[in-house]
Amino acid sequence: MHTNTSHRAIGDNDYLMPNPVQAHNRARFDAVRNDFIPHPAQFPIRYRLLPWRNRPTDSTSGDLGLSFHSAKYIPAGTRIELEIPLRGDIQRFAGTVVMVREEAEGFEIGLWLASPDDATRARNVERICHTECYLRSCRSREN
Repeated sequence: MHTNTSHRAIGDNDYLMPNPVQAHNRARFDAVRNDFIPHPAQFPIRYRLLPWRNRPTDSTSGDLGLSFHSAKYIPAGTRIELEIPLRGDIQRFAGTVVMVREEAEGFEIGLWLASPDDATRARNVERICHTECYLRSCRSREN
């Protein structure tokens, strides 16, 4: 049996077998990071753990993740809510921590967003955050 191909199950429904990741393919594991939009360190961000009763039922959208710096360790599998203040309003996103990398001064946290709506909003919010950071750096160079 070949494990690198998908198989069709017999019946009315089509099911696909997952393609297992080979144990020694380090580049494959590192490629996961490409699916995260990095939140700029200069832009404020807050997070809080979600209590069990307020956790979303869909754990991940599979569509987009955000990465950010945290001074504290947050274990993988933890559900959190991010808060990003933006132009007088607070943008909130719920998701699950799926990546934790130790850095010199804390941790890089990778968060898969809980819904496709959050993923769409997060793309736009992060574009604005990156643009505002760029504009601030341009203004500081002019002075």
